[in-house]
Amino acid sequence: MDIDGREFYCINAALEAHGIGPVSHDFFLHNYYRRPFEIGTGPRMVLEIAIEGKNVEPERVYETYRRLFGETVDRAKLQKGATKVLRFLKSKGLKVGVATMRFTRSVVDSEFQSFGVEPLIDTLLTREDLGLKRTLSSLEETVEQRVRLVSKVLEKLCLSAGEAFLVGDSWWDIRAGKKLKMRTVLVKTGFSLHSDFSSEKPDLALGSLEELEAAVREKGWMSAH
Repeated sequence: MDIDGREFYCINAALEAHGIGPVSHDFFLHNYYRRPFEIGTGPRMVLEIAIEGKNVEPERVYETYRRLFGETVDRAKLQKGATKVLRFLKSKGLKVGVATMRFTRSVVDSEFQSFGVEPLIDTLLTREDLGLKRTLSSLEETVEQRVRLVSKVLEKLCLSAGEAFLVGDSWWDIRAGKKLKMRTVLVKTGFSLHSDFSSEKPDLALGSLEELEAAVREKGWMSAH
């Protein structure tokens, strides 16, 4: 999902709720997307820097942000081409699973319902399904927990790692896929739009989801189901 506008709105609304002025879009992009090799989640990192030196409890601001994010499903947008590629995959009999390290499953569910893509997704698991309610402690754990989540999705889909391919937009997506010996696709959206992850050597690197259908056909991955 393309959540830039929604995230930006919710972060500034949370700051305003605690009497703190808004951040600029450049500030948001730098602290959300351009610090991919630091420990922490994008919104939390933006908020922590924004409230530095202010007399406010970080967790209170973050909880306000999470509440606002859950209340603004109407501001969510799918990445361009997402619905079309999901329909293509399903039309070819491929199973589709979503593994997201976003926490609240109910929010993601409501987004998929709003977009009308719920029937195109066989399995959805979030960070909530891992039972994690804390900040990850290291970059290594970031990858390992991602591996756990993707493994659970594969299990639910009744697929082996060799039968599936993983599509993601971050270094930890690609690294997790490689640890599982999956084929990997890096799409230049989200984190990879603002950082160069080519050193992770994904099997495919695409400029957008709109390119995925042709790439999958060319690679002969249509039998991955």
